[in-house]
Amino acid sequence: MAVLAVVGALVLGTLLAGCASPGTDDGVEHGETLDLGVPGAVLDVAEGVAGYPACGNEPITHDGVTWYPFEPANLDEFPEVAALAAGGLGGGTMRIVLPAVVAPGPGDDVGTLTVYEGGLAHWISDSGDLETWLTDRPLEYWWAC
Repeated sequence: MAVLAVVGALVLGTLLAGCASPGTDDGVEHGETLDLGVPGAVLDVAEGVAGYPACGNEPITHDGVTWYPFEPANLDEFPEVAALAAGGLGGGTMRIVLPAVVAPGPGDDVGTLTVYEGGLAHWISDSGDLETWLTDRPLEYWWAC
């Protein structure tokens, strides 16, 4: 019985480690906040944009631009977004530390992308359950999920 408990703990630890690998100064570490400026005026609002930011490292591509999720360090300087007040980890990005990513629910993998001046954007799912701030600056993430 003790052997099963040890093996189970090792397996669970290995699976969880895959969602939060250590990083270096060259990339974005899980949960790291970044100050990438402040969004300017709204340039575009696009509905029906595919995305599923379940772990916080999944880029969203729209109209030839790849957008990278990040957690703003200066969130108080960002425009108010209604769903932002719903909570979550910085910027409202839902990040789940599980050994596997749950399949998207209805309306979780398509949403509205609001593009701002300054290379910043905000995406919110049609369900309203997922959202994230994004930058067009390529980011390298040091965790896999």
